Amino acid sequence: MIKISAVKKIIISILPAEIANFLRNLRLKYNMFRTYYYDFKRYFVFSSSKGFLSKEQLIGGIILEYHVIEKGLTMPETRLGFGREKILSLCDKCIDFIRKYKDEDIQLKHAIGVVFEYKYFHEKNSFQLDEEILSKIGILEKIYDGMIMRTIQKEISKDAYFSHSFGPFNAFSMSRSSVRNYSDENIPEEKINAAISLASNAPSACNRQPWRTYVYTKESEINRILQVQGGNRGFGHLTNKLIIIAGELSMFGYLQERNQVFIDGGIYAMNLLYSLHFHQIATCILNCSHSIEKDRQLRELCKIKESEVFIAMITCGVPPEKFKVAISKRYDIHKTNVIY
Repeated sequence: MIKISAVKKIIISILPAEIANFLRNLRLKYNMFRTYYYDFKRYFVFSSSKGFLSKEQLIGGIILEYHVIEKGLTMPETRLGFGREKILSLCDKCIDFIRKYKDEDIQLKHAIGVVFEYKYFHEKNSFQLDEEILSKIGILEKIYDGMIMRTIQKEISKDAYFSHSFGPFNAFSMSRSSVRNYSDENIPEEKINAAISLASNAPSACNRQPWRTYVYTKESEINRILQVQGGNRGFGHLTNKLIIIAGELSMFGYLQERNQVFIDGGIYAMNLLYSLHFHQIATCILNCSHSIEKDRQLRELCKIKESEVFIAMITCGVPPEKFKVAISKRYDIHKTNVIY
């Protein structure tokens, strides 16, 4: 009995090349659509795109919003009254989470501590928050009645921040965090190149090394790119060097590798952050989760190839003698890890 695959090969072999190629591409497009639709369905069902409908979605929204407030509290020049809509939304989500789940999630407690720090910061600076904000913070204060203390964002010196650069890896790794405050000191390009060279030992699928780095050194160019990126308000203008990590799609070909460029690019990005920290360069990694319009605009600005996708941006600078970094509360590994 002749196998179907053999029959296909015979039919393809007797067809004109143009028609054979058309059929191959048609089949490939169908398989690609089917595969990406599989991803789409999962994201549509489980992400918070339709709203914060589950416990996990709601705590994810709480973490996202308290981190925005934390970042605001660590800015070089924190604007009084910043983040009004965010703090209101954060309070609403915390109250909603308490009402629905009566849960003592560590991230919920930390979020409430951040809310209390936000109130304290404005009181200390003699700034009157409006009644709506105070009312919602008051609800949380009444629920916890002194059981949760305000958080205190970490203040650190430049020497202390880099004190573990040449130490044991556990101390080195724990000492790195995102820095959003840079002095006007210039970073030599050789130092950036040394960091990129060290980071190139990152592992990748079949050693294909799909990452590409673009280093921007001109202030005007950096400012234009960061203005479009949009997630660096309050500190982006202090950036001395900007690194964009892109991934080359041409290095992959199988449908099951459709996300591999982002996986390999993410591994490289973390390796580069460690390498920059080793070379005593302060950094903040910025996401490149762009809309179609923003992606097109940034492609033109950044001059990356059409065959490449954005992975991340990294702002680089030399920190001042003293600065603040966000606490960025971590879950215990028992929450995020499973051993079978």
